[in-house]
Amino acid sequence: MKIKKIIAAAAAAAIALSAMAVSAFAATIELDSEYAGSWGAGKCIPKADLAAIGGDVKVVLTYETRTLLPDQFLIAPMDYDNGWTRINADITGDKLVMKADGFISIQEGSTTCEFVVPAATIEAMGDSGLGFQVQNVTIKSAEITAGSPQAAPFIISDEQNEDYNFNRISYEELTGKTADAAPAADAAPATDSGETATAATGNTSAAVMVSVMAVAGMAILTSKKRK
Repeated sequence: MKIKKIIAAAAAAAIALSAMAVSAFAATIELDSEYAGSWGAGKCIPKADLAAIGGDVKVVLTYETRTLLPDQFLIAPMDYDNGWTRINADITGDKLVMKADGFISIQEGSTTCEFVVPAATIEAMGDSGLGFQVQNVTIKSAEITAGSPQAAPFIISDEQNEDYNFNRISYEELTGKTADAAPAADAAPATDSGETATAATGNTSAAVMVSVMAVAGMAILTSKKRK
């Protein structure tokens, strides 16, 4: 009975630690319930929330398109406090389609897009953090998690943007890639000492869970020896 109790306690501790790891390295930020206006900007992802993730941050936006002006659907990630400076030169995204002026091209009827913001870019931001200039797009929320660099955005012309926005050309036809291409696997950044950084990836909690299980195993062996 004692062995069963030890195993149950160890399993419960591992589950609790796993839940803590998820909550520590991911967050959902609620943004705009209403359209911010043509070429306007709504709520930001605060710098403190981005910095809390640690390292590079993967951002998954959930949004709604609406043809208020029949021209285009666009999102420009920017440093809100520093003159709305667009950060298009810094971000990466395996499926990101972007105009040369820094606006992400969004297809009408789509609901999500993903990109990665480097740690250095986050560090240089003002306290308001990551903002978004929009056209015909309402950004509902953002999920932020630890990330690593992906592919460079696919740059398109204004003519291509219109066809892409209104679904006259598919992602595959536009880019020559498959729509379900798997994004690059997240990798833990290296520290100056050459060791793998754990704060942004949850590896520390994983290590603790292994330790918990190891302690449980030792307790089981000890219990057997006492018998």
